[in-house]
Amino acid sequence: MFGGISYIGWFHTILGTAAIVIGLYLLIRDRFIFMDTKLANFYLFSTVVTSASSFLLYQATGSFNTAHWLSVITILAVLFALALQRFNIFGFLTVYFKQLALTGTVFFSMLPTTAEVLQRLPPSNPIVDSIEDPLVLKFYMSYVVLFGVFGIYQVIKISREDIDGV
Repeated sequence: MFGGISYIGWFHTILGTAAIVIGLYLLIRDRFIFMDTKLANFYLFSTVVTSASSFLLYQATGSFNTAHWLSVITILAVLFALALQRFNIFGFLTVYFKQLALTGTVFFSMLPTTAEVLQRLPPSNPIVDSIEDPLVLKFYMSYVVLFGVFGIYQVIKISREDIDGV
């Protein structure tokens, strides 16, 4: 253990931070996550590994909590997007569902990360005490609005530009 965090906790934190930064970078740069790029593949792999590693962190939380459910949802969203990449299940809607699932993985990852960061930093006097703190809830609401607007933007962009391989 180092700094009050287990080694698996550090692995989870470092890989998860890299995944979120890359996911945001891809969304800002391309407005989509193009699954056929190496960077997107690293993002998807690191997101799944980070989500799976959260199940090994029970000693930190004491139980299966909301963050663990978000990990399950994130893994399912990645698997759904991978299935949609391979199979045209929903016809012309497939590209929409796939992109919204991929964007959702970034959103789902940011929720527990924000709460965790605000509860741990600075180490001597953390900014918040719990996920129910009004500041955490304000971050959550801003994410809902931001990702909601961004999802609408993506849907409009796909429909107007006939974007296939997204």
